[in-house]
Amino acid sequence: MPSELGKLLRKARRKREIGLRQLARMIKKSPALLTRLENEDEVPAISPETLAAIAEAVGLPVDQVLVLAKRSPQELSPRTELEFALYRRVKGLRVAEQQELLKKLRRTDDQKR
Repeated sequence: MPSELGKLLRKARRKREIGLRQLARMIKKSPALLTRLENEDEVPAISPETLAAIAEAVGLPVDQVLVLAKRSPQELSPRTELEFALYRRVKGLRVAEQQELLKKLRRTDDQKR
């Protein structure tokens, strides 16, 4: 039985009318890898970078794909005590509070531009 990620990727790929071989060429990987990704019940060993390329090619949010695959890019790993503290604090918030915080941060980013 395919994983949730596999089901999501297949649905998105078909919605965009992209064949497996075509997608494989787009991301420079083998069709066999994509077949395994879509069909296996466990997500095969695949890098966050490849998952991001697949997500972008089929029009899915990269973060959603990475979460379903249980993969985190190295750039998102906390490296300092402050980053760990912030992560723990945000993780402890309710989902609605996390969403509100993200909105505030995005507004701050928009104001800087």
